[in-house]
Amino acid sequence: MKNLTMVTFLKMLKKFIFPITLLSILSILSVVILTEALYLNFTSPNLFSGFYISIVTPIAIGIWILFILERVLLRKIAYKIIILSEIGIAFLLFIIFSYQNSKTSIRIETNKPFVLVLFDAPKSSSISFEKKGLFSKELVIKDTNLIHLNPSFEFKNDLKIETPEHWKQTSTDKSSTTIQGKKVGYLFIINSELPKSYLINSEKYIDSLLHINTAK
Repeated sequence: MKNLTMVTFLKMLKKFIFPITLLSILSILSVVILTEALYLNFTSPNLFSGFYISIVTPIAIGIWILFILERVLLRKIAYKIIILSEIGIAFLLFIIFSYQNSKTSIRIETNKPFVLVLFDAPKSSSISFEKKGLFSKELVIKDTNLIHLNPSFEFKNDLKIETPEHWKQTSTDKSSTTIQGKKVGYLFIINSELPKSYLINSEKYIDSLLHINTAK
C-alpha cells in the first residue's frame, strides 16, 4: 500500500513538474528559498530574517501563480511556443533590469584626502569611459584628484563616484561655485567630516583648492 501511494505521488509530481520549463525551475528554487527564509525567521528572528521573508514570500507566490497558469496553457499551446516565449520574456526582463541598474562610475585611486569633481569641461573634450556590462560605463582616475567633466554629467542620476578603498569615512557635498565669472557645479568628496572652513564659506574653500592645485 505504501509503495502504491509513493508511486502515485511520484506520478503526480512528475506530471506537475514535467515538461521542464523556466517557470518550473523557478518554482522549485522559490520553494527552496522560501523554506530557507521560514527557517531563519523561526530559528533566529531578527530584522534581516523578517525583511528576507517579507521579500521572498510575495515573489514566491507570484511565481507559483504564473506556474499554475503555465500548466493550464501547456494543455492548449505547444511546448515549444511556451519555452520560446519564456526565454524571450526572460531576455527582455534581463535587458530592462540591466538598463535600470546601469551606472556611469568614476573610480578614483589617490593618496590625497579629497576629490573635487568640476562640471566645467567643454563639450569637445573626450573622456575615455570604458564599457562595463551592457549599459554601464567606468572611468578610472589615477593621476589626479581634480576631475573635469562635461556639465551634462551634473544632472546624471546614475553618476557614481567610487572613492579609494582605504578611505574610512566619506563626506560629500554637491554645490556650485564661480570660476572666471562662470557658475560651475561641483562635487566635493572628502575622507573626513566636511571642514568648518568649508561649511562657513564653501566658495572660498573650493577656490583655494583650485589655486593650490593649479600652482602645482
